[in-house]
This record gives sequence, structure tokens and C-alpha cells, in this order.
Amino acid sequence: TPFANHRPRTQTLAHHDRLNKKVRSTMVNRPPPRSGSSISESGGDNSVRSKGSRRNNGLEWSLRSLRNIDNSAQHFLHNYYDDGEGSDSDDEEQLEDQTAYDIFKGKDEVADKENNSVWATLNAPLRTGVVDGKKVIFELLMDVTQKPEIPRSERIKASHKILNANKSDWEVRLRFWMMHFGVARLSVSFMGVFLVMNVFFAALFYSLDGRCCGDSSYTFGDVFAFTVQTSTTIGYGSSSPVGYVANFFVVILSYTSILVNTLFAGLLFTKFVTPIINIEISEVMTLCNVNGVPCLTFRLGNNDGTLNPLTDINVRLTYSYQIPYTDHNGEPNFFRQTEELRLLSNRQHGLVEVWTLRHVLDESSPLFGLNFNEHPGNKIYTFTLSIDAVQDLTKSSVNVQTQFGVQDIMIGHTFSNQVSIDPDTERVISDYSKMSDCEPYPVWYPARANAYGEQSSLATFDKKSSSSALDKMKLGP
Repeated sequence: TPFANHRPRTQTLAHHDRLNKKVRSTMVNRPPPRSGSSISESGGDNSVRSKGSRRNNGLEWSLRSLRNIDNSAQHFLHNYYDDGEGSDSDDEEQLEDQTAYDIFKGKDEVADKENNSVWATLNAPLRTGVVDGKKVIFELLMDVTQKPEIPRSERIKASHKILNANKSDWEVRLRFWMMHFGVARLSVSFMGVFLVMNVFFAALFYSLDGRCCGDSSYTFGDVFAFTVQTSTTIGYGSSSPVGYVANFFVVILSYTSILVNTLFAGLLFTKFVTPIINIEISEVMTLCNVNGVPCLTFRLGNNDGTLNPLTDINVRLTYSYQIPYTDHNGEPNFFRQTEELRLLSNRQHGLVEVWTLRHVLDESSPLFGLNFNEHPGNKIYTFTLSIDAVQDLTKSSVNVQTQFGVQDIMIGHTFSNQVSIDPDTERVISDYSKMSDCEPYPVWYPARANAYGEQSSLATFDKKSSSSALDKMKLGP
């Protein structure tokens, strides 16, 4: 693995001597702990972090952990520890992480200090918070991104080529290929094979001196009728094979017809008993505030409704990202990792109406405080949605999967209303043509790095520096 590299012994000892002077432990995989909890250098739990120590212990990986990882380091320990030379991090104040409620819904103490902050001067819709030990500025934005030109349903059809794989035998692959046929296509295929088989054997019978039945006056049509009657075991009795060769052809024809009939009957039976569901999923996901907190939202529904009812629906949403590193040869490389995004509600007894699902971007979310256009948010390359359900008609389990790209996230948008109630009949009406319709809506979204100057918190600015900070500000809508 790229992390199994070792320094020469002299370099390793020197490196650990430097580590003994100042070790900054960190756990960089899971979401940050609740505000106020940390682990001291001695290993004990403290309510306040020790100066010069990282937030947690452990050597693990996650997307948010990439904030604190040097992915250009060639050695594993270099990704996590400073050498203790030329670092001024000991002089920096270790900040406590804040919850989403503290950032988005709590009182903005910075804005109250008019003498020391330019927030109140600009009256800008901004919030400052501490995420993973770093100060992050959140802007209240709308209509940030637009729908991609190529719809998601077309992009996910892109083929994936497999090279040098130990593939299954040709007969197994033929079965897999035929399993993709629909009932109509399978029926037409069976008719074609049936006609070709009977024409072939009719030609064999016709090539004999006495045709099939010892009568040279038989036309090709008469011989073809005989093969059809034989292959389908109709046997009207008007014709019968004569001679050893004709009887041998009858044996081969009977065996071939039984094989073909059984094969296509099995495929058709499988198609009829295999549970099928028609779940429609929104082409995009939206990112907007719900109750004042950013939420990643998508929705789905059962197109067949009560004609094909579904029960025990379970939904999982995961995202995959690439962790870059530099290997022992100094070449850039990466490996991929997948994590689950917890949904507010992922189970439902039935799917009668349109179902809207949300992932809250709070302090427990792996996406909290990430801008998808900057490191480490730009390491995400796909979101995978998996839906498990039980078809009520057959009591069989079914599964549907699809993928979203980062470009499918409509930042600063919310879904348009899709469900209405008929006032006369009080019937719930779901308009599936509006499944992916969106409209602008505010969202707290992390600002770009240095968008408001090099300082992450404007609480340190005084009146003299306010004018220079105003020049650097780029307020969003």
C-alpha cells in the first residue's frame, strides 16, 4: 500500500526525536466531537483543549479530515504530525467547534460588536463558525447553481469498460444477455428462432429423395408444415417419416424443439414473476435552509401508485470521494472511500404520495462546512442512492439504485410544490411532471477561502482595518 513506506533507521530515529518535542495528535476520520469535549496531550478528557494539541487521537480518514492532512507528504506520519520546526501553531489559539444551532440560529456575538467588527457595518447576511478547529464564514445565498445541461439520467448511462477480467463462460454471458430482454422482445426472439429452426430442418427433409415422407411430390411448403407439426408435437397423422435418415432428423428436431421451448418458457416465466417497480427520482438534489439549517434534499415517488403498491421502503444515501496522496515515487495518486449520509427519515411503511428526504448539514454531517468547489469538498465525485422495498403483489424484495453528481446539487434552491388537494373530493393530487422543478431559496453556504480577506474571523478587526477589509469583501446575493 502507499502507506507501507519506511524511512532509513537514522532518519526514523531523528524524526521521532522531533516528535517527542512536540506531538500533535489528531483523529481525522469521524465528524468532530460535541462542543466542549476534547482529549488532552496526556490522554485525559478535558472540557478545554490543551494548547498545541490536535482535537482527537487516531489515524483515520474522512472527507473533513482532509482539512488537516498534507496530501503531498511522501511518508505516512508526515500526513498527520508536524516536525516541530518552523511551525507557529503553538502560538495559535485552539478553537472549540460549534454546532449548527450555535452558528445559524444562535445569537451572533460578532455582529453585536459594532466597534470591532465590519459585520454590523455592512449588515451582510453572514455567519461565522468553527468547524473542525477552523473558522468558516457562511453566506446566505440564493440561486447559486443551475441545472446541468446534460440530465443525470443520460449521464449515468455512460458505459464502463472492463479489461483483462476473468469473465464467465459464453453460455453464462448469453443467459445474462437474454435476461435483459423484455417480454415483447423475448416473444419476438422466440418466434424468430422457431421459424429459423423449422426452415432449417425443412430444407434437410426436402434434400432427401423421398422428401420427408417417401413422397417426392411434396413441395417445400408441405415439408415445412410437417416440421412444424413435428416440432410442436401436433401430429395430425397425415404424414409420417419414411427411412432411417428421415427418422433420425425427426429425433434431432424433436430434441431441439424441446430445448428451445423450455429455454424461452423459463425466460418468459422469470420475466412474469420477477417483481418490477417504477420509482421516479428527482433529476437533481437541492441544498437550502430548512428550519434555518442547510439540508440536502431529494424526492421520489411510485409512478404506478396503487396498481403496484410498495411496502417497507428503506432508503440509503452515500457519497464517494477521492483521497489524494503522493506515493513513494513522488507520483500523485489517490484512493476512493465511501461514507453514508444519515437521512432524517429513511424508512416508510408505504409509498403512496411523493416522499421528500433530507440530510441535515449539521455538525454530525460529513459535509458540514464544505464548499463543493474547494478542497476538500471538490474531492467528492458521486452520490449513490439505494432504495429497498417490498412489492405487495408478490411479497418479493426489490432494489433500485441511481447516482447523482456534484453538478446535480442545486445550491440555493428548493423543490416546487408537487402535491395539492382537490377541494371538492379532498383527494391528494401528485403532479409527477414537477418532480424536479425548483425555485430559488436561501441557504447558508460556506464562502470561498479568503473571500473576505485572509482573516477567517472579522472579530479581530478594529476600526482602522475596517476600511481595508471592506475593499476585500465580495458579498453574495
